[in-house]
Amino acid sequence: MSHAEAVHTLQPAAGATDQIVQFTGSLRYDALPEDARHYARRHLLDTVGVMIAGAGGTIATQAEAVIKAVRPAGKIPVPGRARRADLLDAAFLGGTAAHGIELDDGYRHGSAHCGCVVIPAVLAVAYDKHASGRALIEAVVAGYETNICLARACAPDLRQRGFHPTSAVGPFGAAMATGKLRGLNATQFANALGIAASSSAGLFAFVGGGGDIKRLHAGHASREGMQAALLAEQGVEGPPNVIEARDGFMQAFAFGRIDRARPITLPPQAEYGITDCYIKPYACCRHIQPAVEAMFGLCNDENISFDEIKTVEVETYKIATEHAHVPWSDFASAQLSFPYLMGLAARYRGVKFEHFDEKTRSDPVFAEFDRKLTVTAPAEIDQLYPKLRPARVTVTTPQGRFVRQADEAWGSRQVPLDDEGLIGKFLGLVGPVLGEAQAKELSERLWTIDKADDVAPLVEMLAKA
Repeated sequence: MSHAEAVHTLQPAAGATDQIVQFTGSLRYDALPEDARHYARRHLLDTVGVMIAGAGGTIATQAEAVIKAVRPAGKIPVPGRARRADLLDAAFLGGTAAHGIELDDGYRHGSAHCGCVVIPAVLAVAYDKHASGRALIEAVVAGYETNICLARACAPDLRQRGFHPTSAVGPFGAAMATGKLRGLNATQFANALGIAASSSAGLFAFVGGGGDIKRLHAGHASREGMQAALLAEQGVEGPPNVIEARDGFMQAFAFGRIDRARPITLPPQAEYGITDCYIKPYACCRHIQPAVEAMFGLCNDENISFDEIKTVEVETYKIATEHAHVPWSDFASAQLSFPYLMGLAARYRGVKFEHFDEKTRSDPVFAEFDRKLTVTAPAEIDQLYPKLRPARVTVTTPQGRFVRQADEAWGSRQVPLDDEGLIGKFLGLVGPVLGEAQAKELSERLWTIDKADDVAPLVEMLAKA
C-alpha cells in the first residue's frame, strides 16, 4: 500500500465536506442562539474598526496602488478608502487592511484569524446584493464557524508544518460566507469548497523577517474564497469531499497527525466557535500578549524601572517561542517580535500603536534589552496550550526576583473586553479616519445591524468620502 493510499484509508475527517455544506445551507438567523448573534455583532464591529484604521497602512496602500495601475475603479465601497473596487479587489484590500495592524480578532484553539478574512468578503457581497442585516449575520457566522472547525481540527500541526493557519483555512470561510449571501445550493457550496481548497496557502516564514507578506495573506484568502463561490455559482466544479479526500486538504495540511486527527465538529455538536474568539486590545502578536501583560503588570506593581532590569526570563508555550528571535527593524516584524514587545512593556508599561514608529524601533536600548531576555518552553507550560496561552515572566533586579504568570490575555472569553471597551476601541480607531461623529453613528448602526433591511447604505458610510 502506498503512503497516499494509507492516508486515504484512515478517513481522518469522514463526511467533513458534507457537514460544512449542510451547516451553511441550513443556518438561519432565527435559529441562532442569542449569544452567537451577539458575538457576531461584536466581531463585525471590531473587524470593521480595524479595517478602517488599517486602510491607511503602508501595505494596504501599496496593494491599492498595484490594483489602481492595472484596472479601473469599481462600484464597491472599501472601508477606510476613497477609491471603490470590484468585488474581488474589495475583499483583497479589506482583508489586507484588517490584518495590517495586528489588532484583528482570532481563534486560539486553531491559531487562526477569522474576521480579517470573512468580514471583508461579507461586506462587499452584502453591499452588492443589498442584503439585510440578518442575512449578513448569517453569513458572518457561517464563515467564522467554517474557518474555526477546520483550524481546530488541524491544530497544531498545520502551524508546525510551516503554514499560516489564517490563510490556509481562510478561503473556505470566505467561500461559505459569500455563498450564503448569494443563495448557493448544496452542490454549489460543495464545489465552492473544492475550488477554495486549491487556494489554501501562506507560509509562516515571516517570523524570520519580511512580515509584510503576513498582511497580504488575509487579503488573498478573502478574495480567493469569494472567487471560489462565484465560480461555483457559474457551474465550475471542484474536487468532491475536498476536506477529507485523498490528496485533499487534511492530507496536505495536517499530514503529521493524520492517524489521530480530530473530527470536524460544527454546531450544535460543538459550541459556536465565534463566541470563543478573542479581541485584541494591543497591536501585537497574540502569542506574545500574555507575557507582555505579565511584564508591565510586574513593572507597575513592583515599581520596577527599565534601567534596573538585569534579566528577564519568559517561560511560555512552544509556538510562542518561535517569535523569540524575530527582528524589529520594520513595522510588521516589530509587532511579532518577542524582544521588542517585551522591551516596550518594560520601558513604557504598555504597548501602543505609536510605539512601532521608526524612531522608537531604532532606539538602541531594545538591542540591549534583547541581550537580557531568554524565552523557553518548559513542558509543564507548553502542555497547557491551546487550552490556555500561558506565560511566566521572571524579572531580576538589584532588589530581587519578581515572578508573574498570565494564563490568558485580555480580550479572551476568560478575560473579556466588555461591550463598552469594544466600542471604545472602535471609536478610537475610526474617529481619526472618518471623524468622531461618524464613528459614533457607525458604532450604533453596526451594533443594531440586525434591524437593517438593506445594509448597502451602512457599507457606504464605512468608506471615505
